[in-house]
Amino acid sequence: KSLGKSPAITNQSLIGSVTAASRFEDIRNALSSKMMTCIKQDILSNYDPIREEQDMKSSLKQTIVASGCIHVGALTSGVCTALEVLDLTMGCISTSILVSLGIAIVPYQNKQTVSKMESAWEERSQALVESMDAMHRKEMARIQRRIMDGVAPYTRHVKTEKERVEGLMRLCDDCQLV
Repeated sequence: KSLGKSPAITNQSLIGSVTAASRFEDIRNALSSKMMTCIKQDILSNYDPIREEQDMKSSLKQTIVASGCIHVGALTSGVCTALEVLDLTMGCISTSILVSLGIAIVPYQNKQTVSKMESAWEERSQALVESMDAMHRKEMARIQRRIMDGVAPYTRHVKTEKERVEGLMRLCDDCQLV
């Protein structure tokens, strides 16, 4: 019936449509839209830049206050040593320790704040990777399904033609045996 014709054409009409499943621009726009939705829902929904800024300012204020209080203690120790209320050796040691502690607390607290911010961004990054991975798997399955649906008429046609040709071959073999 259609022996010698292209398997995609029967009675001069195209079986199936692959072009509808391969519109690159439409697929790209849909994926871009889904990625933005994914980012907004999974990442930006719990991200509050104002709260994050306030947390950072609060941490810096606490560090400054703590450092200031320790430095006031060092100043008091130095004044007490100068007024000979404290022993000179003890006063110098306590003043030096308090000054060192007041200076050391700033980088320590800054490191803690940076570590906290890095872990928050690492969690966001991990959530984004997981979300994008899930979206990618879902979209790949959807695209594969669309391709298989687009190719299904061709697959059915090839299967039907193969069965028909095999039947003709058996008929020929039977005729040769007789």
